[in-house]
Amino acid sequence: MKEKSLVNFYLIIVFVFIFGCEQDINEPSSLPRGSAIEVKEIGKLTAAQIVERVEDFDAKDIALHNVTYYAVSYVTEYMGEPVDAFGLMILPDDIAEPPLINYTHGTLFPLDVSVVNNNIPSNYRGGSNDFVEVRNIGLALASNGYALFMPDYIGYGKSREYEHPYVYYPELFHSIIDGIRAARNVLEEKGYQPEKRVFLAGWSQGAGASLSAHKNLEREFSDEFEVVASSNLSGPYNFYEFVNFVFVNREKQAEYIGLYTWTVYVVNKFSVLLNRPTDQLFSYPVFGQIAAVLAPSKIPEKVFNPFFMDRITSGKDIEMVNVLKDNSTHDNWLPLGKVFLHHGDADRIVPYFNSVDAFNGLRERGGDIKLYSYPGGDHDTEVGNFVLNTIIDFNALK
Repeated sequence: MKEKSLVNFYLIIVFVFIFGCEQDINEPSSLPRGSAIEVKEIGKLTAAQIVERVEDFDAKDIALHNVTYYAVSYVTEYMGEPVDAFGLMILPDDIAEPPLINYTHGTLFPLDVSVVNNNIPSNYRGGSNDFVEVRNIGLALASNGYALFMPDYIGYGKSREYEHPYVYYPELFHSIIDGIRAARNVLEEKGYQPEKRVFLAGWSQGAGASLSAHKNLEREFSDEFEVVASSNLSGPYNFYEFVNFVFVNREKQAEYIGLYTWTVYVVNKFSVLLNRPTDQLFSYPVFGQIAAVLAPSKIPEKVFNPFFMDRITSGKDIEMVNVLKDNSTHDNWLPLGKVFLHHGDADRIVPYFNSVDAFNGLRERGGDIKLYSYPGGDHDTEVGNFVLNTIIDFNALK
């Protein structure tokens, strides 16, 4: 893969700040949540063109169908208020009833700059550059015979006036479930008869979102959806231990510390139980998500409030610890659909123990779980293995 989404974005972030550009105003629709507001055909690609655009693996045996792709706007909710959201839908051209996959993408830093905008799913216009996940994952899955929907999430592109909920999954989930609803509406409008069955997949932030969506769809929305399976690459599932790991290693340099400061910021902001003054959490001024991302040091003890870290690692901050545990998906539910976990055991961004803990915890609950461990794999080296194994596993469950 020529451009590694998380790695390249973090390297660029240190050179970029807010430019004061004018933002689009998102005027929310009055339609019900999950309604598709506008479906705009953007273009078409042949299977051969998709093979050319996939660079992380040889897709000639995977890309079987030509596709048509659409920018979709739909109604969702953000902090209790209606907003319009956006996403990308990719349909295989010659499949009578393609199964639906909702794919949730990995981390994009919340800046209005080209390196971010050129990876927002609904911005894709068919090219061979940028849009790493759209090309290497979205196009590959759709061309294999699936209807694929990729939500942008709130906080990017035309909804960038809102702060992005990042890895606080209860808030992020709104744009996911409503995106799935909108995708089904699009299928119906185009003459398909979509089933309740849905597949879920995601990478990094999106892997955590995918497994959390799996949990929430089965617990709260089983009348609407049947999750056949989720396939998830390198996600933070044991959320409390993920944060605790950073704090325990507070003296060590964390190459991608902006991810961790942003994580704490959004958990505090979006949880109705918290919303604490940020000086209780950080040792530098944080007045919004951009400041949270732009940590002035890569050493955790130099950017987080020491008292806060001590109370997390000791478990004494019961309120915050409970929120972090409630945001975890590794052991507190029984999945009815299958769960496929993928993780490189040398991951430097999201530690491998997240997938091990999820595998052990969900298996003990009685779940049907499989863990693909990739020896020596880092956070962004196993996309090809992930896609190829996901297609095999999903095809067996059609």
